[in-house]
Amino acid sequence: MTDPETAPTAASADRFSRQARFAPFGPKGQERTAGATVAVVGLGGLGSWIAEHLARAGVGTLRLIDRDLVEASNLPRQGLYGDADARGGRPKAEAAAERLAAIGGPTRLEPHVAELTRANVDRLLGGSQLVMDGLDHFAGRFLLNDWCRRERVPWVYGGAVGGTGAVLRIDANRGPCLRCLFPGAASATGGDTCDTVGVLSPLPALIAALQCSEALRLLAGDVRPGRLWQLEPWEGRALAIDAGPSAPDCATCRREAYPALDPAADDGDVRLCGRDTVQVAARGGADLDLAAVAARWTGLGELERGRFLVRIRQHGLTLSLFRDGRALIQGTSSPATARALYERLVGR
Repeated sequence: MTDPETAPTAASADRFSRQARFAPFGPKGQERTAGATVAVVGLGGLGSWIAEHLARAGVGTLRLIDRDLVEASNLPRQGLYGDADARGGRPKAEAAAERLAAIGGPTRLEPHVAELTRANVDRLLGGSQLVMDGLDHFAGRFLLNDWCRRERVPWVYGGAVGGTGAVLRIDANRGPCLRCLFPGAASATGGDTCDTVGVLSPLPALIAALQCSEALRLLAGDVRPGRLWQLEPWEGRALAIDAGPSAPDCATCRREAYPALDPAADDGDVRLCGRDTVQVAARGGADLDLAAVAARWTGLGELERGRFLVRIRQHGLTLSLFRDGRALIQGTSSPATARALYERLVGR
């Protein structure tokens, strides 16, 4: 975590002078941006570039939220990370914060190695003036959508898969929201994913830049309705249309119902996009003493201890355990295999 400058300096004014000279943004926009807290949820293909753009733009506080570890397959399309991060399997939030701190500037950085869930969404997002979507799955996006609409916080949706990307700034008080645009996505199965069709490597950076343009426009006080963007750079196509009003039957916009925040719903274990990794959730939550866990695992496999996790390699599988009880099991795509290893080693 880094601390902001307590007052503007000549150096910081010069740092952002070109941005402040852009008339629609101006010094007032820079001042508003410097006072804002922005949460970036997901630090992969979209979120890594979003975090860098916003830190370089001088956002006051960035909350960097990600559940995942850096892997070699991330490096072609995810900014902020290098070979050493992938070899060490570092948490993305930790590696991203270190890189952004090295870039410098007044932005205060808050890394959170965590999955955004119903249980922690208030803690992780509370106090944010804007939320940025760097996720790769609709379950998490609907959680963002419902929380932001309930709390009247704007957020910027972004998606990139294959050769197609989309962006929409979703306003705090007017439609449409994500449920209006993708009414069946919350329960849908199938469809294109990074597993099945891959991702054009420059596409996430392009979509993230457009998301950040929407973010800075809002932070500068431009409250004109957002537009729905769709880009296909490989085909040379781009489309921007008015998103329109809320859907007349939208549960969230029209009835103020927030299904993704229902505490009775089960988050469950999930296979992560793009490789043989399963995330196992702690049942009932946890607050683990990682040093004690590492001591208990001594002699059971190859151990590694980091700031945010303890890791063990055993029988071709790697289990990375976080303080909240969540674990990533690499080397399998079977939730049953992952859960069995988790219960054998963690006991929950």
